[in-house]
Amino acid sequence: MAASSLPAVAQNGQGTKPVEYMKACGLYGEGFYYIPGTDTCLRVGGQVQGDYGWNVIGGRTPQYSGDAGAQDRSVSSYSTRHLGDITLDSRTQTGYGTLRSFVWFRMENQDQGTVGLNNPRAFVQWAGFTFGRTRSSSDVLPGWDNQTMLHQLPIGSDTSTTGTNQISYTWELGTGMALIVGAEERRFKPIANLSNLVVDAGRGPIDSHAGQVAPNPFVAFKVSQAWGRWDTSVTLNDVRANYYTATTPGFTACVGGNVGKTVCDYPSDQWGWAVASGTVINTPWIAPGDIFGVYGAYGVGASAYATGNNLTSPGLYGAGNNLALGVVTDAVYLNGTGLQLTTGWSAGAYFTHYWTPQFSSTVFGGHAEVSYNDTVKTGRWFCGGGGAAIQNVNLAPASAGAACDPSFGLSVVGGRTDWYPVPSFRLGVEVMYTQIDTAFDGQQITLASTQGRRPTGIYTAKDQGITSVIFRAQRQWAAGEAGRM
Repeated sequence: MAASSLPAVAQNGQGTKPVEYMKACGLYGEGFYYIPGTDTCLRVGGQVQGDYGWNVIGGRTPQYSGDAGAQDRSVSSYSTRHLGDITLDSRTQTGYGTLRSFVWFRMENQDQGTVGLNNPRAFVQWAGFTFGRTRSSSDVLPGWDNQTMLHQLPIGSDTSTTGTNQISYTWELGTGMALIVGAEERRFKPIANLSNLVVDAGRGPIDSHAGQVAPNPFVAFKVSQAWGRWDTSVTLNDVRANYYTATTPGFTACVGGNVGKTVCDYPSDQWGWAVASGTVINTPWIAPGDIFGVYGAYGVGASAYATGNNLTSPGLYGAGNNLALGVVTDAVYLNGTGLQLTTGWSAGAYFTHYWTPQFSSTVFGGHAEVSYNDTVKTGRWFCGGGGAAIQNVNLAPASAGAACDPSFGLSVVGGRTDWYPVPSFRLGVEVMYTQIDTAFDGQQITLASTQGRRPTGIYTAKDQGITSVIFRAQRQWAAGEAGRM
């Protein structure tokens, strides 16, 4: 309709002017409209999601740690979560390319009416730079993430749900290739002062991280072409511990009530590191839309990147006083010693098959391991070797001569079926089995404190597993997942 033929409205009783409608903006894809009176295009999107789970907690994590790992009558097997998301994507053409700003607001209602409001995305992109909170460019898990999966997987470093604060620059190299350098807020696991022997089964140690003085730098290389996608990244992790909590030679004031204060020494800072790589291969010769994905990561002193930022110290109880446990850290130390960095790795794969354009099935599996060096194991740092009284040790083997190795593994395997009865409406069911390859395998462990309603005393360290199920109903509009970055 031409402007001259638009309906007229009165303006303070003096003359008329045309009604101004929002005009479609075709520069950036469907769903964008010009903001009236500007050259900025805006797309409003969002979703509503309902999750109904069995043997999962909070953000859809299997019940293998914390009080939920007790698996007693105090633990709720059934849980729910409901989300409401709103996204705003604005773009303007400039002499240096597109100026983009993106905001994602999330309203969340979890078990027993717990309500939360957060902001997983808030970033600006311009001339190759990205400033703000977004998915980390060091993530290398296309297709294996907490937006695609129904479970929040404990394996794999992934910020698709929560985002991370970062600054980065992207060089577009052509033919779908890009090189990204940047720095982001640290993703870390605890640094444990084992002289204090404050390690709880299923909860991990008290964290002795010092304050952050610099972001974690990273470099990533990404390829996205017709055959699929390949990502790889290297990330450095600043490992800094707080002050010693006992008298240190050369620091005479570090006594009594001053221990742990600025008059005490501390371990020298170190840099941990992690390398990760993942690929997705399109397999349309099987069926249109089919994809196969695989990834792997390895790191030292960077467990959140190497094994998974959602991985927590396990403590899963079974029948007959059996318990699977382990401890996740970036590093450990004793008063007067340096940091001993923790080693971790993870790997996983998945395959998605489309039976019809509206109906698909996915199978997936992965494994992660956390291990400690010989200094920690032979020195029995987790079992009283730090010099503290043995009765204060939560994870002490009942036999004083038993090996003291807190290393452990965690595996997941599962499957999911998704049905899209109408466009942008998803109904999905996912079943997953989580296995803990326990630390101190086969030994009797004396627990001074436990989880849930489990009593203190002697338990046998034995591998344990748990099956969890999630059903999801999800309705998206406009922006969808691709717009969240």
